[in-house]
Formats: sequence, structure tokens, C-alpha cells
Amino acid sequence: MNAIVTTDLTKFYGKHRGVSHINLQIKQGEIFGFIGPNGAGKSTTIRMLMQLMYPSSGRIEVLGQHITGQQHELRKKIGYLPSEIQLYKDMSAKKILEFSARSFGLSLKETKVFEYAETLQFDMNKKVKAYSMGNRKKLGILLSLLHHPQLLILDEPTSGLDPLVQHSFFDLLQQLNKEGMTIFFSTHVLSEVEKVCDRVAMIRNGEIIRTAQVNDMMENQVQAVEVYFKESGDLIQKYEMQEWNGNVEYDNGMHHFMVKGDMHVFLRHVSNHPIKDISIHKPTLEQLFMQYYEEGVKA
Repeated sequence: MNAIVTTDLTKFYGKHRGVSHINLQIKQGEIFGFIGPNGAGKSTTIRMLMQLMYPSSGRIEVLGQHITGQQHELRKKIGYLPSEIQLYKDMSAKKILEFSARSFGLSLKETKVFEYAETLQFDMNKKVKAYSMGNRKKLGILLSLLHHPQLLILDEPTSGLDPLVQHSFFDLLQQLNKEGMTIFFSTHVLSEVEKVCDRVAMIRNGEIIRTAQVNDMMENQVQAVEVYFKESGDLIQKYEMQEWNGNVEYDNGMHHFMVKGDMHVFLRHVSNHPIKDISIHKPTLEQLFMQYYEEGVKA
């Protein structure tokens, strides 16, 4: 059974297109990554899933229910962390959590919020105005998990969290997933998707450009190579990259390669020109998006 299904989901803001023909099928019990640069349409899609805005056209099903308006009982089954959190600044975190728990007919003692707070190294006794951005994000995470939802929707959840807390947070997500929770994880950070997600959809300029298993995507991933040669000038031509299903751009003395074939053979080829400096690494998110986007255009 699917936790989320969208069919040709489209949103316009006046004449400006937010997202276009978004088709997603997210299975119950998976961690699904939704990745794209800022402004790609991630938050617009999430707000429609959360009934905070409605599509211009298309269809949404969440936990088996077709969303046609405000469905309060459905929202009780969903945990939501927005990318930006607005909270009562003069209330303590504990008071906010108690208030939210009562809205679900719970007391804090009936939840796992104290356990989660310890995992995230969060002191819930301070007022919100005393918290850093990272601690406000921790409070938002606790609020999203308070009622142990069937579906957890996270919009840029790690912004502001230090690396150690991020590690604990990812462990927590994996544990919740093992307990049966479906997690929709939106981010612009590729490494986060690699760590926790089963599948991923890539969105760019309001359109899905690829949906794949994370392992498949990373196994077929290109490598980014930057080379300074001792000789000056544009030494490697684009047609030479066909063997490696890659590309090359020359800029200000540096050759920027995208290599998908045999790296050893490629390096042997480019070393026909004396190398001054070389760097090999995973591509940036934007480079990866451009690769898939260009492949889609060619297809």
C-alpha cells in the first residue's frame, strides 16, 4: 500500500508555476528522499500534502485518503516539520509540547518526547526566545514526533543542527522507520539522502527529473574531476569524453570533467598531458542535477 500518491500535481501562483505534473508513489514503511536545490518546488509540494494549500490541478492521496479539503482526522496521523518554524517566543519548550500533546488527547508522559529530547541533546525548560536556530529545529522535530504519526513529513530537517546531533537524528529516523513509520525527507543535501533514504525523487524547476533507488543512483553516479595541467590552454576536447559518457568544460586554466566510465583508463588518457594538480570527488548537487537533466533532454 502507498502512503502518498500524487497524480499530475500542479500548482500555479497566478501566472507563475510552482510545480508541474508531480507524480509520486511512496510506499508505506519506506524513507523517501525528496531532493532539489532551493526554490525547486519541494516546500510547495509538501504544503499541498499537508493541506496548507491546494493544487491548481492534479490529485493527492495520503494514507489512502483523497485530499479534497481540510481533513482533520487525517492530519492527526501525520507529523510535519516545516523548513521554518514559528513558535511562541515567551513560552517554554515544555509548555509548548504539553499544549500540543493535549491537542492529540495525550499527556507528555504518554509520549516518548523525553527520550527523543535526550537523543537530540535538547533542554526543554528554556523559553523559545532563548534558543538558537538549531535548538528551535530540535523543538520542531519533537513536535512532529509527539503523537507518533504514521507518516512523518520533514522539510529541510537538519538545517541548524550540529554534525553530532545530525548523526543521532539519522539514527532516530532509522529506528522509527523500523517501527513502521513512513518518512518523507525533503532536503537539498545529497549526502543526507545517501545516509537514510531507500528511494529518492529529484526535483528541479518544479518538475521531477528522476526517481530511483538511492543505491542505483549512487552506483551509476559520475565523478567530478578538476585538473590543472602544466601546459596552458584548452587541452581536452568534448568529443574525447564520449568513451566515459562524460563531459569537460574549460575555465580559467582548469579543466572540469564529469566522468562516468572507467576512471583508471580516463586518468591514463588525461595524463598524456603533464598534470600540475588534480582533485577527484563526488559531484555537487547542482552538477548531479545537470547530468540527469541533460540525459533527460537527450532522451
